[in-house]
Amino acid sequence: KQWYQRRVRGVQDAEEYNMVKIKLETDVQVLEQQLQAMRATYQLNSEKLDYNFQVLKKRDEENTITKSQQKRKITRLQDTLNNLKSKFAKQEAHYRDENQQLADVYKRITDQFKELQKKSKHFQATDTKKFIDVWVMNEEEATELARKVMEEDRIVHTQQLGLEWSVPETAKVLEGEGRPQLAGEPPKQVSSTSLRSAKDTVNDIIRAASDAGSGQLEFSRSTMGGDGKVHKFSPILIKSVLELLCAEADFLVEKKLVHLLAPLEHDERLLMKLDSIFKAIGVDTEDDINRLTEYFLVTQEENPDMASLIHPNEVLKAIRHFVSDSASPNKLASHKPALEFDGAAAERDSGNDAAYWQALASILPKSHELKWDALIEGLQKYHGVLAQRAKLIEETDKLQNQNSELRMLLQQYIGSRVNQDLQIPPTHTIPSEMLRDYAIDS
Repeated sequence: KQWYQRRVRGVQDAEEYNMVKIKLETDVQVLEQQLQAMRATYQLNSEKLDYNFQVLKKRDEENTITKSQQKRKITRLQDTLNNLKSKFAKQEAHYRDENQQLADVYKRITDQFKELQKKSKHFQATDTKKFIDVWVMNEEEATELARKVMEEDRIVHTQQLGLEWSVPETAKVLEGEGRPQLAGEPPKQVSSTSLRSAKDTVNDIIRAASDAGSGQLEFSRSTMGGDGKVHKFSPILIKSVLELLCAEADFLVEKKLVHLLAPLEHDERLLMKLDSIFKAIGVDTEDDINRLTEYFLVTQEENPDMASLIHPNEVLKAIRHFVSDSASPNKLASHKPALEFDGAAAERDSGNDAAYWQALASILPKSHELKWDALIEGLQKYHGVLAQRAKLIEETDKLQNQNSELRMLLQQYIGSRVNQDLQIPPTHTIPSEMLRDYAIDS
């Protein structure tokens, strides 16, 4: 019995031992699995950390490169900014100077415009004469064109349309019906009673020089005038000086004034240009003209009483010396126009001008214009038909040439000796009607 109990206890202990052993082995396996899992997690975390480290290292390198590029860009932009600032300063100074120059030019042009307004009445007569000349010239040209239109209209009616033609009512304008009355010739003599000064002196000099004839390159410095007075310079000499002055100092004359003076004669044009130049350089009296003449002369060493003109290239220098020597505070204050017009130019009613020119422009009646349009349209259609017909004829000629070439090839093909060696000659496969037509054509 004791042995049995010990045996039972030994079996129980063995079972308990086995259970504890199994439990411990199971715990060992679980711990080993956990260890493997922890190792895997550690390996994964280690790889992640390495990858992140490499990524951060790469980003750091890129950021370093980007930082250096941005520094270079900042330096370049700073240089550009400095250059732009320098250019801006230069341009600002340039435009400031240009603005000042434009202001001076504006002031000068304003003064010239005021002078031009004062002179506008001087040229009313010239404008009227020019208007009449242009009117007559355009009227003659328009009348000639209108007569040609009437003649062409007659030819269109009689030859192209086969209709009777009569002079239309609109052609009465060619006979002078509705023509405006032009103003009379403007007075060429101008009023110069305001003062007798440099302008009157120049008038007398030009008249005296024209009466004396052409001069030489050398002139006497003193001469006896027609009025019995001894003048300092001869008229021929002074006129040559004035012509040289106009030729080399024409920039002192307004361009518009030059165009207005173009229709005038040489002496009148010279007189008007000198008036403008005298105003610019401050020549008012005969003494000023004599003083100005001295600047344009070169005295001969062997004969002090004889003088010759300076070279044209020295004219501007002579004018500059004259202006600087004769400048005085009261010069501009005492300056007055040498010549003024009374402004009493003849006025005319221009209300019918547009109707007159419109009548010349529409001399062909509307009904005749419609006939012309219909004729043009019909001729254009006829031209289209002829062009189409010519094209068809050309195509027909091409087809005939092709047909001839094909017939020649067919003749060679049918008449070839090789056909006799064939079991079925080509003539057996060609319809009899075609052979008959081919024989007839041949």
